[in-house]
Amino acid sequence: MSKDATSPLEDQDQLLELERLGAPVNFPAGRVIFTEGHPSHTVLLIKEGYVVVGKAGEDGSEILLATRGPGVVLGDEGVLMSEPRSATVRALTDISGVDITAGDLIRFVNERHLWPEMYRSAVKRRRESDEERVLLARHSVKVRLARWLVNVADEMGEQTGTDRLIDITFSQQDIASRIGASREGVAAALRHFREEGLVTTGRHTLTVHDMHALRATAQLKG
Repeated sequence: MSKDATSPLEDQDQLLELERLGAPVNFPAGRVIFTEGHPSHTVLLIKEGYVVVGKAGEDGSEILLATRGPGVVLGDEGVLMSEPRSATVRALTDISGVDITAGDLIRFVNERHLWPEMYRSAVKRRRESDEERVLLARHSVKVRLARWLVNVADEMGEQTGTDRLIDITFSQQDIASRIGASREGVAAALRHFREEGLVTTGRHTLTVHDMHALRATAQLKG
């Protein structure tokens, strides 16, 4: 289990200590793990798999905020602040993890004097979300989609030769929600990328063929 960049814990030893406090749990793809507005009684440490984090929009639709994977502790902010769940977490793939009670997490943080790290992590996550929304508002749907594809390919893509295989189902509506665009806009941008040979799409897969060109379209360095 690797440590995710968004994890509040600094090293693998801390993650392993925290893991020993909880009970193993598994969730099938599609299962809602946390529901926005519900009490924060536990946290989930992801060992394998990926989830999507979302909030309810004013029109009742789901606004996708992020994807999270192995090494992430989910639900910590609500537990530590004694607040309801701030977002809904849904299993994107089958999930293997550890369920840890609120009391055990708080004792763990207190005994190891981790409040500063937890606070910095929460602030960082919020700032990154705010900065991403500002960046998205400045760019076309094509650039937004390219940025999202680069991020997902880097985070969960499987290297197959020179390609990156994303073996996870994202609907066009999911992607549209994530990048702040319409489903029609996403469909048009994806069609353009397919015609350029940058990606191919399958029933449950998406393959990136040219990461360099996609990064250039996304206006990212490297």
